[in-house]
Amino acid sequence: MGLRAGHDQLYFGRWRRMDATAIDVRKAHHQMKKLLGEIAVALETEDIPTARKDLEKALEALYTAGPGEGGPDALRYLDHALSYAHRVIGDLLHEKGLPPHSPADFARWYDAVEVPFREDW
Repeated sequence: MGLRAGHDQLYFGRWRRMDATAIDVRKAHHQMKKLLGEIAVALETEDIPTARKDLEKALEALYTAGPGEGGPDALRYLDHALSYAHRVIGDLLHEKGLPPHSPADFARWYDAVEVPFREDW
């Protein structure tokens, strides 16, 4: 799975719904850890200091959230990690001369009715 698809899977994931379960949050934490690992591999051959800094912030947020932790703080930190991951993916795309990634472009592939802030697209 590519970085953009991995990001979107999390962005539109069940963990962001009001009826999310502890299992949904644990699954999101695992997916985030995997995505950040894939991003780290992609950054190994790139010299993008801001992207490396954002990856560090994403990892910090992920580990602050804790695996399988519930509650609003854990969800907020997972969301922060996802936002930082999005920034890194954007930096990688920019370096390759590609347009920025917009999850809204792929919303039709997901059940995105309950994604927060959808009206801001």
